[in-house]
Amino acid sequence: MRNTVRILGIDIDNINIDEAGNITKELIENSNKSCKLVVAPNTEFIMMAQKDKEFYDILRSADLATPDSVGVMIGGKLQKKPFKQRIPGQTYFRKILEVGEKEGWTFYMLGGEGDVPKLAVEHIKNDYPNLKIVGYHEGFFKEDSEETVINEINSLKPNVLFVAMGAPLQEKWMAKHKNDLQVDISAGQGGTFDYEAGKIKRAPKIVQKLCIEWLWRLILQPSRIKRMIALPVYLFKIVFTKDITKGSFDE
Repeated sequence: MRNTVRILGIDIDNINIDEAGNITKELIENSNKSCKLVVAPNTEFIMMAQKDKEFYDILRSADLATPDSVGVMIGGKLQKKPFKQRIPGQTYFRKILEVGEKEGWTFYMLGGEGDVPKLAVEHIKNDYPNLKIVGYHEGFFKEDSEETVINEINSLKPNVLFVAMGAPLQEKWMAKHKNDLQVDISAGQGGTFDYEAGKIKRAPKIVQKLCIEWLWRLILQPSRIKRMIALPVYLFKIVFTKDITKGSFDE
């Protein structure tokens, strides 16, 4: 039985990083290549989902949803159901690499632009020399190449498919091809490959502990300002809405 907290219609697992690793292990062991979906809802995701029924339904139906922002943590506290731990996407990514290296899982990395996935793989192998990364491909491929990419993934049958195309594209892509992909789990990873490739610098530890990585990313990428507008709107909504468990598409 999943222990979840519902915020604006989206169920988010109340777990710590070790539990996230254990749940992922169970999903893989019980999957039989049925492609379980892993998502990482943050404030922006939740607000986008209020206007996008397809995205809303995908987040609600995910097999694992990790709490990926300060806004999500606040939503739990307001309901007197505090989350055990905030789990940023890259933290989950690294945990699964760690567990996967021990378990002998195979990985495929789909996402990033240009040489990003190649560089990310090279850097990851330095930290996890025994990790089995069986393939990678950039995420900005043309639609007529989609079948080729899927065929390559299926020929390798990885346990874990990391998809880093940004939300909601990556979640919609995973859901659309759920029945086509011969993988155990497919997990959305946003900009993780850019960090792993060294294209974007991860926030210092003190910034991470203070839970203001969003500010660090805004400083590095001022173009994100439009996306950040979702935060105050979200906070207003969860503070002044009578029932913050209900989303825009709930009856």
